[in-house]
Formats: sequence, C-alpha cells, structure tokens
Amino acid sequence: MNVSLDIYDNKARLKVDGSVSGEDVVALKNRLHEVLDSGADVLEMDLSDCKSICSSGIGKILYFYKDFQEKDGQFQITKSSPNIYDLLTTIKLNQLFPIHI
Repeated sequence: MNVSLDIYDNKARLKVDGSVSGEDVVALKNRLHEVLDSGADVLEMDLSDCKSICSSGIGKILYFYKDFQEKDGQFQITKSSPNIYDLLTTIKLNQLFPIHI
C-alpha cells in the first residue's frame, strides 16, 4: 500500500493505492493524523486505486471523520474503485459523508 498526502492551504488530498490491511492501517492512521495536525479543514480522499480495505482501516477512517467533524472539517471520498464504493455504501457510510465512484 502507498498513501500520498498533499496539503495546500486549508485543503488536503489523500490518495491510497493498493490494499489496506495489517500494518498498512498504521500508515493510513498516521497520514490521517497529519491532516488533523495540519489545520486543513477539507479532506478529499481518493480510493480509486485501492483494491481492498480491512475493517480496521474503515475504523481508522471513521475515527478520523469523528475527530475532523469536531474541528468543523469537511470530508469526502472523491474517487473510489467500484469494490470499495460497494463496500462503503453497503455499510451506509455514504450517510455520513459523500462517496463518489
């Protein structure tokens, strides 16, 4: 897995390539904490090249979302692979934040 992060002014863009599982969850968590610490108030996450994500990875995204909401941050998944889109909408995360394919 590779996680890239770009932060411009108040907007962050995070892109996940590969599968999120095991130790990769820690890397994802660290990048999400960088967003929280940066002062950005917008995060656009790109999961278009994400092949799979384990429940722990989804949990880290949910914890981040909760903390980001407390800072009045805006979070959305701007791109998603069809598999990830189906997974996230099946567990109804699209009711919390926008998820695009």
